[in-house]
Amino acid sequence: MPPEPPDASTVSGHLQGLARRIRALRERRGLTQEDFAARCGISVSFASLLERGERSPSYETLLQVAAALQLPLHELLRLEDTQDAGVHRLEDFVRAQGLSRADVDRLLTVAEVMFSEPRPAGAGDAGPARPEPARCGEPGCDKPVLARGLCAAHYHRERRRKAAGPGTGGA
Repeated sequence: MPPEPPDASTVSGHLQGLARRIRALRERRGLTQEDFAARCGISVSFASLLERGERSPSYETLLQVAAALQLPLHELLRLEDTQDAGVHRLEDFVRAQGLSRADVDRLLTVAEVMFSEPRPAGAGDAGPARPEPARCGEPGCDKPVLARGLCAAHYHRERRRKAAGPGTGGA
């Protein structure tokens, strides 16, 4: 037995989600509606109707919109809301910089240190308390660890000292 077709409210909800997504992506790329419409090969009024969810785009129009926004069609059609735009900005950054998997791992390590503030136990709906981050192994330094048991400043100082070679007292 074939699946039930979606009801009108579901279709309308998806169309509104697509409309919000198109507008958010256009704005994030710094395009005016006029620029966007020209890139898509559609009129400005039709672009406006698409962004308000008042017109359902054809497959051909969806392809043109995806091309104008420089993303694959499946990205345009994702169902999640535009609330995750920060995630997409990070993805865009990683792609634009041509970061390798190792680079992304290092970036995440830095982010974990930056955002690993301890929370008191029982902090409501904020989730479980975060463990206290590791602290720098240098005497008298209490900064969070970046790598190899050292904070960012001490880690980079140690790398520069090693790069300078033996016998260079280091700073």
